[in-house]
Amino acid sequence: MRRMKRSAVRRALGFAYAKASGGSMPVSITFITTDRCNFDCSYCQIPHAPTPEMSTDDFKRAIYEFCRHGLTRASFSGGEVMLRRDTVELVTYSKSLGLFTSLNSNGWSTGRHLDELAGVLDMLVVSLDGDREAHDAVCRRPGSYDRVLDLLSDARDHGISTATISVIGPWNLHLLDDLMATASRLGAWAYFQPAQADCYDQSAGLTGGLGASEIHALANALERGLARNEPIAASTGYLARLKQAPKFTSCAKCAAGRFFASVLPDGRVVPCHLTSERHHYPSGLDVGFVKAFNALPRPSGDGCAISPYQESDLIFSLDRNAIQAALRRSIPSSASAYRVMKSAILR
Repeated sequence: MRRMKRSAVRRALGFAYAKASGGSMPVSITFITTDRCNFDCSYCQIPHAPTPEMSTDDFKRAIYEFCRHGLTRASFSGGEVMLRRDTVELVTYSKSLGLFTSLNSNGWSTGRHLDELAGVLDMLVVSLDGDREAHDAVCRRPGSYDRVLDLLSDARDHGISTATISVIGPWNLHLLDDLMATASRLGAWAYFQPAQADCYDQSAGLTGGLGASEIHALANALERGLARNEPIAASTGYLARLKQAPKFTSCAKCAAGRFFASVLPDGRVVPCHLTSERHHYPSGLDVGFVKAFNALPRPSGDGCAISPYQESDLIFSLDRNAIQAALRRSIPSSASAYRVMKSAILR
């Protein structure tokens, strides 16, 4: 316990120094372990351009290197992350190093691994893109909606904190209240983010049918959800940025590549997936993962509306509301507490 406290203090001091000096520190890293996916979601291009994948030992090397230099949060994503047989092993390894662990999944096969993930996975984030009809249509996988609901319920029973993430487009703008209610009923936090036109190109903007008025309507709907004590994962800072649509914050000011980044399946370290094709980014396999991180150029452009990126940027900008929202999300079963509190208020 003392060792963990000393480690936390060292990381906090390291971040404070990097923040004050204009330096960088890999506090949060998303490990995109595969581009492969068993879904073909209408808004996602990632499975159509798969890249080579590092080995289990390569990913462990990356996690360990980052951990030695300040890593606090390790997130695992895809593609569909559960298509790799070593996903549980990588999560377990990260937890053994004292890291906060998170995993993003479409939920199709994740339920088979809950016994193994219990106790080592801090947050399970599952895609939920509408009601049964809309979700299954967008994912192009009949039965996927029911599997998501079953998974969220089972994960809660295993003591794993859960969240839904809904990619918002013309297909589900009218279902925002339904999505909030579903997350609330299942004791999950609810993330919402507008769909990008191209998963690899921030400059392409948002998907067709999403203009400033639609994004403002999304922000207003989430504000109303917060007022109703729905378990909205968004901070007020993120909602304020949504209201800047059609332009958001400047990429040049974003903490991506400074305090958080992504490791692609082939070992390249990038600020975020939306800028992954913009430069020739170094591979951690060639130069070392921390060195590759420290060499990242500053991103450029008008910013994005990707919820995890925006929330991370707000946190590393020391936005008080974003930090408070992150702390609430990190408390086990806190979304369930929201649901209980709401029920008591309505009695």
